Amino acid sequence: MPASARALLSDLPKGHEFSSTTFTLTNDDVARYLDAVEDSNAVYAESGLAPPLCAAARALGALLELLELPAGTLHTGQDLDVRGGVAIGATLTLSGRVAQRSERAGVVIISLDFELTPAGSSDAVLSGRTTVVVAGGTP
Repeated sequence: MPASARALLSDLPKGHEFSSTTFTLTNDDVARYLDAVEDSNAVYAESGLAPPLCAAARALGALLELLELPAGTLHTGQDLDVRGGVAIGATLTLSGRVAQRSERAGVVIISLDFELTPAGSSDAVLSGRTTVVVAGGTP
């Protein structure tokens, strides 16, 4: 998606729903995640399942492809509900919405709810809420 088509996070109203996007959780995604967190346990390769936080990180990365974050944005909170394993190589659909938005003295606090659903299923395997603070509001 071209940068000019990305929505500015601080401008989005409560209730805004993001267009669903699909991605594949690749072996490379998992390897980079495990390297970043310095986890050398072979259980993931042996089980064929990705660490849940790897799937969540990849989902937030996909969400950032739809959003533009103003300078100074801080990620202040993350809640996850893992309902099932995510297979390495799975195609996942990400859906999300602005769950909460408040503004005081030029500071915008936004919580985004999101879900990951495997292709061919109607049941989410992971859902979460991420909260960010934007100092100064819209640039």
